[in-house]
Amino acid sequence: MRFFWKISLFLLACVSAIVLIWFPVRIAAQGLVSIDTDKKYEGMKTSFAKGYMPAIQKNTMKLVIPFIVKMPLKDESLLVGVSFEREENSPFVFQNYQKRVKKSSEGIYLYKSKIKLRKNRMNGQYPLHLTVLAQTSEELIQQEFTIYVEISDGKTVVFGEENTGEETVLSREDSEGEQASELKEEVNHQPRILIAQNSLQKTEVQAGNSTAWAVTAKNCSSSQSIENMKVTLLFEGNEVSFEKTAWYFEQVPPGGSVDLSQKITVAKKAAQGQVSFQLQFDYEDKKGNVYSSSETVRILISQEQKAQLVNLNFPESIYESDTDILSFQVQNTGLAVIYNAKVRLEGKGLFPEKEIFLGNIEAGTSVDGEISVFAGTLDMDADGNASKGDASKYGDTSADVIFSYENEQGEAVEQSLSFHTAIKKPETVELKVEKQAEDTNQWWITVLFFVFLVLILIIIWLYLRMKYYQRMREEAYESTKCL
Repeated sequence: MRFFWKISLFLLACVSAIVLIWFPVRIAAQGLVSIDTDKKYEGMKTSFAKGYMPAIQKNTMKLVIPFIVKMPLKDESLLVGVSFEREENSPFVFQNYQKRVKKSSEGIYLYKSKIKLRKNRMNGQYPLHLTVLAQTSEELIQQEFTIYVEISDGKTVVFGEENTGEETVLSREDSEGEQASELKEEVNHQPRILIAQNSLQKTEVQAGNSTAWAVTAKNCSSSQSIENMKVTLLFEGNEVSFEKTAWYFEQVPPGGSVDLSQKITVAKKAAQGQVSFQLQFDYEDKKGNVYSSSETVRILISQEQKAQLVNLNFPESIYESDTDILSFQVQNTGLAVIYNAKVRLEGKGLFPEKEIFLGNIEAGTSVDGEISVFAGTLDMDADGNASKGDASKYGDTSADVIFSYENEQGEAVEQSLSFHTAIKKPETVELKVEKQAEDTNQWWITVLFFVFLVLILIIIWLYLRMKYYQRMREEAYESTKCL
């Protein structure tokens, strides 16, 4: 009988191993967001379709999930969080693994996270619950995914063997005894506790402000009380400050609630969007059975949008029928994106080529722009038709440059700057061609120059001849004197 028991366990283990090898990950997803099961991405040894399993090194599991979104998203980003079932033998270290994932050049939202594992983890299959938040132009969509990962580098439960130190060993007799005692005991269901109220779930909190946050949790059991409960608030980052992060309640009666309300403060430079926290509940029932569960709560953070139109540049005067350039710069000086930014010009006698559309402008950036402006006359209406009155056509005029954009809720915001210029009457320039003086023939000057040159040469020649004969006479006289 013992031999048959061992053979049965061995066959069961083999079948389980084959199933885990061929089907290591199961995916549950539908709707706007889905997981790409066909392709392999950076950090993945295989695709989901071929049995992707997260890589485990030492006490860290490297999780890579490629998401596909069927509709355009605001900011082209997803908010992805991971939660675990609070089992006693859970291999995961409970932390906040929530991240904002940007759209890649391939059109994929690739979530990467390093999940810490417990040192004394048990082998087996464990579920990971993924929460994805997607903000479209119309609504905020939330989807839940569950994947199962295999832990194979931890401790193993082996039946019918001696204790080896690294393994947890149970004999068949002990197992049968435990099963028999469990059958004798009354079935005891776990009392569940859930979040009943979150006052800031659909209300935005302005960055840099403090506000009251009303949160309550309810014992959903109608017959069992919750004993000796500790509540812990888990959150990574410094965007939000809390007055309390832990509570203790001696007892929560069936259907009763506990108040976790407090005042929270959002940092001035906190990123705009939804922020998630986890509330971890560790408690017992009347018989002392220990339970652990967690709930996710979310708040919305909004940033004040700040943008301005600066550096207007246009000539101080312009002639009628001329076209010149109006240059400007739009600066987003806030920490939130501004949407559908536009610039237009309105002015008497000035006609812009078109309204400039700048689109969305990211926080902390600026965009330069130019508008071609045609100069008419001051008596023209908006359509360029001249009035029949005695209105002056030329002179000083002013114009407004109007800058508009939309906030997160689609509300329009406008601001304007003015400049002054003058429209002048076109000047008629008379071109005068000067007659070129006729060239006179100055041949006699050339003749005089050559005659003067010849006379100079003759004088020099005569001077040299005279000096020569004088030297000859002196030499003849000296020779006769010696004789």
